[in-house]
Amino acid sequence: MQAPEIIAATDRQEQTLVDVLAEAFSEDPVMNWVIPEPALYADFFTLLVRDLFLPRGIAHLDSGRQAAALWLPPGIKFDIAPSFSLLGLVLRLLLRKGPRPLLRIPQQERLFGRHIPVDPHYHLVFIGCRKSAQGQGLGSAMLKQGTRICDQQQMPAYLESSNELNVPLYQRHGFEVIAEESLPGGGPRVWFMWREAR
Repeated sequence: MQAPEIIAATDRQEQTLVDVLAEAFSEDPVMNWVIPEPALYADFFTLLVRDLFLPRGIAHLDSGRQAAALWLPPGIKFDIAPSFSLLGLVLRLLLRKGPRPLLRIPQQERLFGRHIPVDPHYHLVFIGCRKSAQGQGLGSAMLKQGTRICDQQQMPAYLESSNELNVPLYQRHGFEVIAEESLPGGGPRVWFMWREAR
C-alpha cells in the first residue's frame, strides 16, 4: 500500500481540518469531559485552527483529507485571545450544559499546565483521523512528518494523550510517558509524553 502524502495545510483547508478533527474527537474521553457537547466541536476547532494554528502553528493534512495534526512550535503557547467567537461558544456551552463545563475547563488547564515542560519543544496538541480511516496508518504518517520537523530542528516534542490505546503508537515514534494523572472528580486519565530529538 502506498504511503499517504502529508501536506502542510493552508487557509484554504481550514474547513477540512475542522471537519476531520471534530469527527476524530467526537468520542475522545478528555474532550467529552471538558466540553460534553460534541455538536460544538466544529465551532471549537474553527476557533483554534483560524486564530492559533494556521497563523502561528503547524497544521498537517493527508492528501486524502482523512487525517489532521496540529502542532505548536517552540515559544508559542496554547492560548486563544478573547473574541466574540469565543464568547459565543462559551455561552452556547453554558446554555446547553449548564455551568459544570465552565468549571472543568480551568481544572483541565491547571492539570495540563503542571506537566508542560519548561524546555523549548514542539507541542503536538491534536492529532486524529476520520472514523472510517482509522487503522490505515494515517496516524503514523502524521507522526513521522511532525517528528521529522522536530529532528531537523534538533528539538524535542511533547504531547498529552487522552486515550490509553494511543500510547503505544506514540511510543513507537519515540515518545516516552513522563507522567500520568486523572482529571479531578473521577475524570479521565491523561498520559504526558516526551520525545528527544534524533
